[in-house]
Amino acid sequence: MPQTARNWTELHRHLDISMRLSTLLEMARTVGAASPATTLEEFAERIVIRRPLGSLSEVLETFGIVQQVLDRPEHLERVAYETVHDCHREGSTCVELRFSPSYVCGESGLGWADASEVFQRGIERALGELPGMRAGMICIASRDFGPQAVGETAEFYLDRRDLFVAFDLAGPAAEFPARPIEDVFEPIRRAKAADPEGVHVTIHAGEAAGPESVWEAIELLGAERIGHGIHSFEDPELVRYLAEHRIPLEMCPTSNWLTGAVARLEDHPLRAALEAGVEATINTDDPTIFGVSLVDEVRLARERIGLSDEQVARTFEIAAARTFVPA
Repeated sequence: MPQTARNWTELHRHLDISMRLSTLLEMARTVGAASPATTLEEFAERIVIRRPLGSLSEVLETFGIVQQVLDRPEHLERVAYETVHDCHREGSTCVELRFSPSYVCGESGLGWADASEVFQRGIERALGELPGMRAGMICIASRDFGPQAVGETAEFYLDRRDLFVAFDLAGPAAEFPARPIEDVFEPIRRAKAADPEGVHVTIHAGEAAGPESVWEAIELLGAERIGHGIHSFEDPELVRYLAEHRIPLEMCPTSNWLTGAVARLEDHPLRAALEAGVEATINTDDPTIFGVSLVDEVRLARERIGLSDEQVARTFEIAAARTFVPA
């Protein structure tokens, strides 16, 4: 890769879906989710998604094994530690790692604070070995757990802002739109109004749902950035708004293809976004399940989507300028 690619910033990477496949297999054997005789190649055939599935919801159903293995503190700390090292090896000097406490702790019995603190401990241990590397966690509320759970996650984030750099809302927006949770999101909006430099919001939208989900994320939930935003380009007015208000899109080419957000990688709107003046970035999303690294995503951006070296560099300039991780 060109030397300019050695100072990347990644904004959209799910910590709980970023573990090394070899680590996932080892942990799966520990919890009885894989046979001791299972080879890494056999496991990869079972776990890694290589062709588009029918919907985002169908993709999310494949994540169950991750919940199973994140059942003890030492597993969480190891995943965080290894992930930061992997990001650094790929070329990142700054990364935002997000996870949903309600999802990660849904089956393990671990407390939200305990899980978050252990993840943070693994991150800090890795950072201590990587001079110049920066990382921060984003707290996700899961739409599909319902409004009450979203409100509880918002309260947890506000109580433990020492652990997080931002708040996110994820999950299938088509089935679970933003309007029913607008009220429970209000504490986040009030906190952001009181402390705009300390409270940040990014929202998954425009992935499994249309441009209306992006408008809702901005107007109802106060999104500063949009996770994915692929279907924004069905609405020219929204594209102009995103460009004018400098609302970045956290785009994830392989993920957007495998979830069906785009039919072909060649149709991905990443280049169109940059040419329209929209701030777009390149990210991996769920590297374990999708079998990708940030290096792979940059190669796809060049070879399949048609970005020039200058445009690739621009995406990382945007990410570096718009990260929520403190300098």
